[in-house]
Amino acid sequence: MKIHNPYTGEGTWLRGSFHNHTTNSDGWFSLETVYKMYGSYDFLGISDHDKITEHTDNSGIETLFEAIEVSSSQTHMLVVQPDRSMMDGYTNEFTIPNYQRYVDMANENGGFAVLAHPNRFFSHYWREGDMFKMERYLGIEVYNGDGNPEYDIAFDKWDLLLSAGRKVWGFGNDDSHVYGQDKRAWNMVLAKENTRESIVEALKNGSFYVSSGYGFDSIESNEGTITVNLRSNKLLDNMYKYISFFGKDGHVLHETSGRLTQVKYECKGDEGYVRIAAYLEGGYAAFSQPLFVEA
Repeated sequence: MKIHNPYTGEGTWLRGSFHNHTTNSDGWFSLETVYKMYGSYDFLGISDHDKITEHTDNSGIETLFEAIEVSSSQTHMLVVQPDRSMMDGYTNEFTIPNYQRYVDMANENGGFAVLAHPNRFFSHYWREGDMFKMERYLGIEVYNGDGNPEYDIAFDKWDLLLSAGRKVWGFGNDDSHVYGQDKRAWNMVLAKENTRESIVEALKNGSFYVSSGYGFDSIESNEGTITVNLRSNKLLDNMYKYISFFGKDGHVLHETSGRLTQVKYECKGDEGYVRIAAYLEGGYAAFSQPLFVEA
């Protein structure tokens, strides 16, 4: 049995979000105010609708990403670190060839693309068939902090893609527009250093997890056993946790709860993949990337 574990590399955990808006599109706050709102982050992306917002030199945030939210009336997509030439003759019309062109341009420029809020069923969601027609995107937003968990959580579509053999990672972003939408969901990236290149490399390797306030210290695999070391300190160790392991088709493989600091799962070999969800009392959570299992 072989377990492909994306968390084996060395590095430092860095916190950041790629999906945030300013007054340059439909956000309430100027770029300078958004910088202040996210001043504690290690990296930040600004993704205004159908515009590439240029960063300034006074952010106070160590690493900044340019981004754009391609925003047709049908469905949306984040393009992070795009080549600005994509704005030549730009259109947000949703066709597979048009959106695919932006994905490929981002990849060629050292960036990546993420399918945004795929379960926002009242508007701008992704149909399953279209998600399968698209290729070479890095991931989907499995946790979007903008709205209601009833339509901005997309673990079902993530499991659908993973179970069909698509290797896509899960992202968490605020999609912040108004007051109170900041710091709801973010990505914790295990990167060698706090640079755009290092962060993107870690993201492409799946060396990150999604957090809404809780986390992992490490996720290890050895001889068929996955060991999850939960974020630990004197306060957290006395708090109640609920841990779930999910496999192919979203099947629950194992669940446990208690004042835990470590949880283990023995792989059988038929899981396809294993992803972990860890909940802390108070509603805070962390969601791992899948560890792919080969029998």
